[in-house]
Amino acid sequence: MKKKNEISERTSVHLDFIRGVAALSVMAGHVRGLFFADFSNVLHQTVIVRILYAVTGFGHQAVVVFFVLSGYFIGTSVCESVDGHSWSWRIYLVNRLTRLELVLFPALILGAVCDHIGLKLPQAASFYYGGLYKYYEPSVALRSTVPAFFGNLLFLQGIRSPVFGSNGPLWSLSYEFWYYILFPLLMLAAASWAGIRRIVYLAFFLILLWFVGTQIRFYFLIWLAGVLVGRVHHMARLRSSGALTLITMVTGLLFFGSLAWNRVHPISPEVLSDSMIGFFFAVWLYALTLGTREDVAPVYAKVAKAISGFSYTLYLIHFPMVLLLRGLLDPQGDWQPGPLRLLYGLGIAIGIFAFAYFLAQITEARTSMVRRSVLRLYAPHFKEVV
Repeated sequence: MKKKNEISERTSVHLDFIRGVAALSVMAGHVRGLFFADFSNVLHQTVIVRILYAVTGFGHQAVVVFFVLSGYFIGTSVCESVDGHSWSWRIYLVNRLTRLELVLFPALILGAVCDHIGLKLPQAASFYYGGLYKYYEPSVALRSTVPAFFGNLLFLQGIRSPVFGSNGPLWSLSYEFWYYILFPLLMLAAASWAGIRRIVYLAFFLILLWFVGTQIRFYFLIWLAGVLVGRVHHMARLRSSGALTLITMVTGLLFFGSLAWNRVHPISPEVLSDSMIGFFFAVWLYALTLGTREDVAPVYAKVAKAISGFSYTLYLIHFPMVLLLRGLLDPQGDWQPGPLRLLYGLGIAIGIFAFAYFLAQITEARTSMVRRSVLRLYAPHFKEVV
């Protein structure tokens, strides 16, 4: 029998696929951004080039999708534990930290190695010492420090520490971690069974909300949109495949339309634009969760599970590797998107994709095994969660 908030197998596969594609979007956008000329400097703006630049230009928006999905999965798990009076900080933190750190620590080491090599390349000095205007300031050299390494290991980037080295995508990881702490505090502060401890939980929530800063507070609302979907999706089920298909298509078009609108008419400040995208993705996510069908094409399910299974690893390791390859291969000028250069770019993306897959087999794929081992030490009668 399904739990109240459990989704169908078909929906689960869809969400796996979305998560995997989002990670690929981030990586593809950085390959294009680091190697190829900005679109305004492209000499031959053909239809194909326009399409390629368009589909590789949503890396930041993909992170917003990650936030909503994270709120949906993690928030739902937290709500079920608190509602069922089975909450355990020990189990929860072991589950979350093993998931995060098992990939983060190797990613930081790999990034340090890539940056160390890049910093030694005379031809790539402008990338590593001058700051890369498209992605970060100050320079990689100024951020490649031991305090920054441990600051990122403790999820303090953007709060008390810069992002470590060249690995700009690490910015979102501190957001995720502090949402993992803030939301349970908020739920426990509202739980009647917590008694007088509710005051303590609320105090800690408010202190941490102040500590993380304005930007993380704003994006917490986007994360909470995913939580809201998790709280309400079980209230309705559509057994009519025609109605479900129509609603899913309409809400999906609204989401992709918001992406297109954001490209043509960007909203300032960025958090408002991201909030709009997060809202429309949450609406589409709600539609996706309404289905009850369990059937799914085996090939599609296999692909979705595969790319989702190492999406976290791909997200965390790709940028320092792409930057190093740029410094090694052609540091002198941006590429024009001709057939040969596009083939080179595809080869780079495939190479990093494959490396992330194999690295994930010894890190991300072993999360459950490591988690169970740790929980046996600290909580013998645990119940594993997402």
